[in-house]
Amino acid sequence: MNMRQLQYFLAVAAELNFTRASERVNIAQPALSAQIIALEDELGTPLFTREKRKVLLTPAGEILVEHAQRVLNTASAAIAAVRASGRGARAHLIVGSIYTAIYCFLPNTLRLFNTLAPNSDVSLQEMTISQQIAGLKEGLIEVGLVRGHIFDHNIVTELLYRELLVVAVPAGSQYDVPGPVDLHDLATWPLIAVARGTATERGYGDKILDIFDDANLKPNVAKEAYDMHTSACLVAAGVGVAVVPAIMQLMQPHGVAYRPLAVETPGVSLSLAWHKDRVPPLLGAWREAARANAAQLIARHPQYFIDTSAPRLVEAVAA
Repeated sequence: MNMRQLQYFLAVAAELNFTRASERVNIAQPALSAQIIALEDELGTPLFTREKRKVLLTPAGEILVEHAQRVLNTASAAIAAVRASGRGARAHLIVGSIYTAIYCFLPNTLRLFNTLAPNSDVSLQEMTISQQIAGLKEGLIEVGLVRGHIFDHNIVTELLYRELLVVAVPAGSQYDVPGPVDLHDLATWPLIAVARGTATERGYGDKILDIFDDANLKPNVAKEAYDMHTSACLVAAGVGVAVVPAIMQLMQPHGVAYRPLAVETPGVSLSLAWHKDRVPPLLGAWREAARANAAQLIARHPQYFIDTSAPRLVEAVAA
């Protein structure tokens, strides 16, 4: 068994179609089939049931999916650490982050971190919150930057700050006028909504739509997006408006203006997250850098944040 076979196996497991899987991993379909057969022969059990128009995982195949992904993730982390060492770094940290934090929070955090751990290297990956949770559990990342608290007994979160919500509107449009936006008016505007999470894993989109639910209002959802930068792009294109974290104003995307909300909301938070059983050696320095950057952001832009008192910056919450 080798890593390439595991990659081929996971492609077939994801597509449940050998032709699409072969296109996904850029290999001829007969060669892919031969690699899967060889893997099954080595393991002594079929991984897929093959019917004329259907491919399904066997119970053994379902077990291998979880272990194969973990093996590949561990290998990826090892490769990143070795390459960092080759560049002269004595330590390496793998960080996952939501989109807004990559542009608004991470640059200065990295600068501060480099002063605290000068002989280290950081790998960054943009990931949704659900991808980060999976990544922390599988060892794909070592620390994450997420919204809110992760209600999972394996994940520890530390609150950095809470920020206000504002309305992003197409610049120069009928919605781009001075003054706070009344929620009743907002409910009639074309809303670009971030997709809701699952029943067990609520996300940013749920927090926004809850604002309307709490006021017994039904928003006029014109478009559904799956991430924040897609929402910003659609707002700039004039498709509709979106409710976004106030810190997005620091990004200043072309064609987007911002208006405050007339109603008070719980806002949204930014937190660090890590696995309780896998604490990376560089976590202490990363937490210190993140806390310091959060304090600096609040000092520079207090109008964007809720509850700017210092104790909020060091509140750690375990699931």
